[in-house]
Amino acid sequence: MNVTDKPLAAPGLKSYRYRGRYGFIMIGATGTPDALNEARRSTDESVTLDHLEEWTGARYEPARGVA
Repeated sequence: MNVTDKPLAAPGLKSYRYRGRYGFIMIGATGTPDALNEARRSTDESVTLDHLEEWTGARYEPARGVA
C-alpha cells in the first residue's frame, strides 16, 4: 500500500488528499473548506473541490461539502 493511500492527519483532524500536478498533497484539516485552504497553501495551481478526496474510514473518496 502506498503512503498516500493511508490517513495521515494528526489526532483531532480529518485526513484529506489533494491531487496536484506532481502527485497527492496530504492534508489534515477540520473540514472541507479548511482542507481547500491548506491545499491552496501547498500549490500555485487553482484549487478546486473536484481534486480533493477525504478519508472515509476505509478509503479516500471524493470530498463533499461547501467549497
